[in-house]
Amino acid sequence: MRRALFGLLGLSLLLVSNAEGQKNCRKGIPCGNSCIAANRVCRSGTPTTRPTTSPAPARSDSTVNAPTNNMVWVASSRGHTYYRRGCSTARRLSPANVIYFRTEEEAQRAGYSRSRSRGC
Repeated sequence: MRRALFGLLGLSLLLVSNAEGQKNCRKGIPCGNSCIAANRVCRSGTPTTRPTTSPAPARSDSTVNAPTNNMVWVASSRGHTYYRRGCSTARRLSPANVIYFRTEEEAQRAGYSRSRSRGC
């Protein structure tokens, strides 16, 4: 009887400690049993606080999913960086997520920043 009582008490303490045992992340957000950057998405559980970043960049009418010869800039719909079409890094983008821009200004207006990779 006493052993069962201590077992239940221990189990209840474990449940309470897991609920309150989230990391107290000072510069990021809690994710599972660790902290991640505030601009990342937690994939191992539900974070207790949401990052305070702006929503995903909106696509303009000039952003097209089908390439033409005058579309020299590409980006991933899931990223924040745009690349010169044909660049080695741009070729690694998933074809399902690639979006095209006619000018650098269009990409910047859509919320993307230029790649820092050499030659891109």
